[in-house]
Amino acid sequence: MSIRARILVLVGCFSIMALVVTGLGLQTIADDHRTLQAYDHAYDNALRAERLNHIVSNVVMETRGLYIARSDEELQGFVSGLRRNLDALDLALKQWQSSLNPSESDRLAAIQQDARTFIALRRQVADFAVAGRLEDAHALSTQNRADRIAFQNKVDAIVSKTESDLDTARAETEKRNRNRATVFLVACTGSILVLLVAALWLVTQFVTRPLRQLAAAIVRTSKGDYAVPLPAGDGKTEIDEVWQALSVLKSQAIEAEQLRQAEHERELKLREIMLD
Repeated sequence: MSIRARILVLVGCFSIMALVVTGLGLQTIADDHRTLQAYDHAYDNALRAERLNHIVSNVVMETRGLYIARSDEELQGFVSGLRRNLDALDLALKQWQSSLNPSESDRLAAIQQDARTFIALRRQVADFAVAGRLEDAHALSTQNRADRIAFQNKVDAIVSKTESDLDTARAETEKRNRNRATVFLVACTGSILVLLVAALWLVTQFVTRPLRQLAAAIVRTSKGDYAVPLPAGDGKTEIDEVWQALSVLKSQAIEAEQLRQAEHERELKLREIMLD
């Protein structure tokens, strides 16, 4: 194999390494995207749960405000706030239910009926207040206090579960990032080291060492040391071609040396004949 072919093979190996690193990078991006989607979903669930809990607390506070209103204007303000928060609660439940994954659909199922009962009862309390039946409103609210507390406890449980899911998603994201960074670093470093070792071996074995041998042979041959052996080579590499060219020069130099020696001997014989 020629030096050019070996260099092309080495370049091809570097190209393969680049493709592997690129593929690993694309896989990392895809994994990060999925991880971030899971984290965003967990964060969205936690945010929705906190908002749900906040609205329920507002409903309770607005209901209590009905009984301490000092004027019809204040009463109407609490009624408006109560109805607005009940509408917001109903909307928040519907929006959250539509955003859940199929595997999470049971998360809100446990409070759907309680939520509908809670909303219906609080709307009735608001209607009583508007009609001036505050005692009936208070009695209805008091009678269902245990149900309201149970409902709020379920909401609190959902809030705790979503926060736990968010912590899990955050920990999983951090773990995946650390693992992927380690794999990426090891793969890149290992590939580079392997290719560097292969490149050094290739250059040393097929370029540096043969060139040194060739340079030494040229120097000895130029000094008339024709006893230095020259490898025949198979002509498959550029250095083999130089060896063959040097062998031809060596043969021609030996032949020229022999001719000079023969000419010198002939001149000596002629001098002897002339002297005789």
